[in-house]
Amino acid sequence: MVSESSTKTPIILAILAIIVSIIAGIVALNVLQVLKQPTPSPITTPTTTPTTIPTTTPTGPSPTSITTPAATSTITTTTTTMTTKPTEKEIVITDFRGKTITLKKPVERIVVLTSYWAEILVALGAGDKIVGISSYVAYDDYLPQSVKDKVVVGSIFKGVNIEQIVALNPDVVISDCGYSKADKVIEQIENIGISVIGLFMKTIDDELKAIEILGKVVGAEEKASALKEFIRLRYQYLLSKASMIPENKKLKVVMISGSSIIKGGQLSVYANTSWGRSIEDVGAINIALKEFPGEKWPKIDFETLASWDPDVILITSSVSKMHKVLDVIERDAKWHILKAYKESRIYVIPCWSSVGGVLDWGPRDIIGREYIAKVLYPEIYKDIDWRNDMETLLTKFYGLFIPKQAFAVYNIKWKEIVDLTDSEVKIPRKVERVVDLITYETLIAFNVMDKLVGVSKYAKKNILVKTAYPNITNIPSPGSSFSLNIEQLASLSPDIVIIWPYKPKIVDQIEALGIPVIKVSLYSCNDIKRLLWVLGVIFDERDRAKELINDMDYIVNLVQERIKDIPEDKRVKVLYLWSKPTKVQGGRGTVHEFIVLAGGINIAAKDLPNKTYVNVDLEDIIKWNPEVIVIWYHAKYDVKTILKDPAWATINAVKEKRVYKEPYYEHWNMDAALFILWLAQKLYPDKFRDIDFTSIANEYYTKWYGVTYTQVVGG
Repeated sequence: MVSESSTKTPIILAILAIIVSIIAGIVALNVLQVLKQPTPSPITTPTTTPTTIPTTTPTGPSPTSITTPAATSTITTTTTTMTTKPTEKEIVITDFRGKTITLKKPVERIVVLTSYWAEILVALGAGDKIVGISSYVAYDDYLPQSVKDKVVVGSIFKGVNIEQIVALNPDVVISDCGYSKADKVIEQIENIGISVIGLFMKTIDDELKAIEILGKVVGAEEKASALKEFIRLRYQYLLSKASMIPENKKLKVVMISGSSIIKGGQLSVYANTSWGRSIEDVGAINIALKEFPGEKWPKIDFETLASWDPDVILITSSVSKMHKVLDVIERDAKWHILKAYKESRIYVIPCWSSVGGVLDWGPRDIIGREYIAKVLYPEIYKDIDWRNDMETLLTKFYGLFIPKQAFAVYNIKWKEIVDLTDSEVKIPRKVERVVDLITYETLIAFNVMDKLVGVSKYAKKNILVKTAYPNITNIPSPGSSFSLNIEQLASLSPDIVIIWPYKPKIVDQIEALGIPVIKVSLYSCNDIKRLLWVLGVIFDERDRAKELINDMDYIVNLVQERIKDIPEDKRVKVLYLWSKPTKVQGGRGTVHEFIVLAGGINIAAKDLPNKTYVNVDLEDIIKWNPEVIVIWYHAKYDVKTILKDPAWATINAVKEKRVYKEPYYEHWNMDAALFILWLAQKLYPDKFRDIDFTSIANEYYTKWYGVTYTQVVGG
């Protein structure tokens, strides 16, 4: 008898065979279809990646309901059909003229005719691809010198040198389009067979699209995405806050070109432009846009401005001409009838490409919008720190350290700076009377000692100040940052006081008098640069601050270049001694960083990572066993104190007689660069045999203090 299961087995096997045949047929058909399709180009991940500094978002709630409108330009990427082996992926874009440009691969040679597009290229890591520039690009302080030194080919305003462009053999030219001589220039270039990408920014969305285009063009899409996200998040936050402002609470605003105010006659105002629309973006009413919706830069007479009588007037100006613009308004009585003048609501927006400029087409445009938002509605936008966002943008994307202290808000009556404790301080627009309890040597370098009406008692003992500015003996001294005669200070009627902030009661007493206090706190070389920038802003000497920092960097970079190949395990172990032999420099403070920059290892830093000056036991020093010991210049003991003390005899630095007392220099100004050089010479003499420290110091001091280093220290 045959079982039921045995009769079913052949049937099941037959069914399975049919199913397998069907599946095989389907698979074969699909494979055939795939083989008939063109082979796609391989996707290449960009070799460069964004820096590791995280993208910060504005504080406050993140907007979720706002979407960025579609931009006017489109980008598409196509692949070529390949029959044998893959070829490089073509890039097809549509520029802002609506013209399609096809590139066989990411470009390697670029001529750029506008500074803000050059800034984007640098932010995308493509600055080295720039081979030619317009005349205006050469003056952009936010671009590296290597870009500004490229061949200048003319401009879209005055025309270009076609022969020069041809000689540079660019893969592409990047230019503005739609105004001045731009379209004619583009036509000339295209007529000789060179591709041109025309861009023009009317909105933030146009900027995001331009970044996307340029990211594809240079093969830096990942960086482009990061830069877009930085801008997009901040723009969405502005829009979300602006949407909450009731219509009847919106300020009426006019934005005026500062150059038209200086020239006199008709005023040029911003209407249907990116900058004009920035007023609406942050929740205010742009009167000019309402009155002239179809115009970009209409001209009006003063009577029209008076009839509008705006709540706030914003003035666009370069950093160098800000005071000139505001002085014109202060001197001309007709401006004084305006509500904005009476209520002191006239502000300058620093523009374009000098340090301090926040508003420009390109990545800094979003910072300019944040600046405008903050001056119009400080309470609504209190969570925005536009200076911090500017510092982040420049550090992360531009590779520049231009700190928040380099940027200020300018009002008709005052300017607002940020000090070394991140406090926002309103000071007179033009500072004329200063009591300086800490940075007086640096005031010599800034050529502003004529503004000094009071000084720390320690300044009168300072050998640099006494040598370079003998008149210091005639400057009154109300004390110091640690012990101050408040009545005497008040009698000096200072516009500002510069002070260490370590005695909060003294700071409070000064502020109670209504005197602005600039607090200085320094722990690194970058903090010294922050100080130089804030002094540059206070005294309107940004160019001098920039040059001071450049000279500092030159010396420090010289040292860095010579020590760069020294392995970590071969670096010299250094101990720095303060006011007494057992008070040492921990891992926090300017001198700690100076040791590191000189190529040394601060031997105390491992055990004291967050300390500045620390009293320790001699047993700790013996355990650390430094190879070099450096003594503070102002210490009351000297090298012999250490070398002749038998308790120190087992320490390597003592046995090898590598104990030094530092030469004169100030720890809290640009003299730091000289100390780094001096220390590097002591640590690695073989690498610096050709360097004459005194000669360099003499040149440095002569330039900045007007006396030689030798005059100051003697010998």
